[in-house]
Amino acid sequence: MIGDSGGRAPQFKPVIRGVENVLRALATFVPLVIRSGGPVEPHQVNGQPGSVFRDGNGLVLGTWALDVLDGQIQTIRTVNNPDKLRHLGPVAEAWEALRKANQAPQRPTG
Repeated sequence: MIGDSGGRAPQFKPVIRGVENVLRALATFVPLVIRSGGPVEPHQVNGQPGSVFRDGNGLVLGTWALDVLDGQIQTIRTVNNPDKLRHLGPVAEAWEALRKANQAPQRPTG
């Protein structure tokens, strides 16, 4: 998993290697996305399958592009740098969105 926040938005480490480490990062990230209340839109990102993440107001939070080989994801490339997202529409203030997501109540599981 490779991230680009340009230092202007929250991100995990710039590079996360290994399936177990990526799964741990995703286990942290996915609940925050759910609590943000925004959609995850399937989208072509730099010619690759991926997604655009938005906050509850529809503002762009980030993108993922998936490098796929033989039906398996090899790399997840994330972009959270607001300067690289503006072409997708109005961009959220990512630090504020993270703060709100962390304060949102968690939904019960099961």
